[in-house]
Amino acid sequence: MARYPNEKISEIRDRIDIESVVSRSVQLTQRGNRMIGLCPFHSEKTPSFGVSRAKQLFHCFGCGAGGDVFGFVMRMEGIDFPEAVRRLARESGVELPDHDETPAQRERRQQADEFFALNDEVLGFYRRGLNEDADAKRYLVHERGLTKETIDRFEIGWASPGWQNLVEHLERRQIPVDRAMKVGLLGKSARDGRPYDRLRGRVVFPIRLPDARIAGFGARRADWVDAEAPKYLNSPQSPIYDKSSILYGLYEARDDIRRARRALLVEGYLDVIALAQSGIPIAVAACGTALTEQHAKTLGRQAPEIITLYDGDEAGQEATRKACLLLLSAGLTVRVIALPPGEDPDTFVRTKGAESLQKLVDEAPSAIDFFLSRAQRRHAGGGVAGTTKAVEAIRPMIMAIPDPLLRDVTMQAAARALKLSPNVFSKHLSSKDAVRRPPPRPDPAPKAREAPLPVVEKALLKKLVTEPVETVRTLEMKSALDTFSSAAVETAVRAARVAVEGGTTFNAANALAVLTEAGYGELADGLVGYLSTELPNEDDTDTLIGRLLEEHTKRRVRALKQRIASESDQAVQLSLLEELSEIQAKRA
Repeated sequence: MARYPNEKISEIRDRIDIESVVSRSVQLTQRGNRMIGLCPFHSEKTPSFGVSRAKQLFHCFGCGAGGDVFGFVMRMEGIDFPEAVRRLARESGVELPDHDETPAQRERRQQADEFFALNDEVLGFYRRGLNEDADAKRYLVHERGLTKETIDRFEIGWASPGWQNLVEHLERRQIPVDRAMKVGLLGKSARDGRPYDRLRGRVVFPIRLPDARIAGFGARRADWVDAEAPKYLNSPQSPIYDKSSILYGLYEARDDIRRARRALLVEGYLDVIALAQSGIPIAVAACGTALTEQHAKTLGRQAPEIITLYDGDEAGQEATRKACLLLLSAGLTVRVIALPPGEDPDTFVRTKGAESLQKLVDEAPSAIDFFLSRAQRRHAGGGVAGTTKAVEAIRPMIMAIPDPLLRDVTMQAAARALKLSPNVFSKHLSSKDAVRRPPPRPDPAPKAREAPLPVVEKALLKKLVTEPVETVRTLEMKSALDTFSSAAVETAVRAARVAVEGGTTFNAANALAVLTEAGYGELADGLVGYLSTELPNEDDTDTLIGRLLEEHTKRRVRALKQRIASESDQAVQLSLLEELSEIQAKRA
């Protein structure tokens, strides 16, 4: 890890005002000689978070979080100390030495700097392309209703249809084309190996990180150029672009979101832009991927309330359901706007007006109320079986709520709406939840005496410390992060994911330290030899994760069969049988 001279760190502290940094994330008000606000690190209704400009420190009396400006940035952005130093150094104009970096760290940093500089150069190229293309400007202004001010604010560009335009521009600028290939700006022809422009014939949207650097681009098809091409094409995963954590529009909307203490979650780039232009500048969108747990955490750091505003079609409603589950699990207040079929936020605000959409925002029901009403309508007239199906439809939403008190209150409200006894409803949901959730984790003392690791999970732990990025990404891609039976391995996986997302090192030493710190010292001692040696004929990551998922499915099947055998309520038993049948069909 890079270590920077104390005098440089002191210089940054002297140049950076902690109050201005914190105010990007927290709405602060003056009280005496301190600024106070709601803590961004835990949920609270009464401000217990304060900033002292004189001491250049922050502290929360509620959760105990505190420190200097570096500590605040580390917590808010989920990064390590060296990265916080580098970000604040860029902001304050302090030049840092690089002699304390390892050669590998210096190479990674320099490569990232080159990629960011490349994206800046290419954005200028795309912006000039828009200024020179009347059809592209006509599309944005007349068809999409965007003003010149909006186009400039979001720095929308145009990639002309030619296959070699960007290639030739980079060659003229003496920028290596292989660098542009690594970040997905160029592709390579399978026929002759020549580079070509990936985003050609598209309107282009730069995707910025919270520190304003461009991580990648989103691109929307120009129908007048090629109506058969995929509608959207985005930058692929790269050393500087992690689509599982970046939200489009957050850089532009962050201050407005924090002031409003809520964010709108939409699906497309143009939805974000149209809403901002209409006076609703609090919308963000996932970048060409489904919402992830990391997205939910990022949103939670900005505002306590999220309102989903997806398209009105069936796909949009299914995306709404999945997003609500993730957001509720993150402890956020979640509300839902249901647009009419065939509408999206962009078309709605352009045809119905900003006031109509603002009314929907203000009156949006909670996610629980929305899905409960939908389940009641869908199963109306079904008698006892219909009520049972409505309960099953709403159950995942309620059980996703992490706060026990809020979950119990929600259960009681849902029971009243369904005309069921709150006690029966609560007991039913809790018992079913026990089948689907892993058993409660033991206290730290017994953790060290945990049973030997399952063979496949032990092997995946070794993959995790030797190939952390590939293993974490593959677990995410296959939705296998929550399928471990071992709490110890799950702890290591969480730590590895944090390290990968923060761009920090994760190896065997890190894993053993994490396990020891979490109370698995005896287990860690026993793994030293295993993690530090290579064994012949080890299975690859995909094979291991396949076995992990299969064992997870077997555990679910066993639990369901036990529940079915002991269940006396025929309606519940039928529901469990249907679930078992679905699982077995997927296995087949």
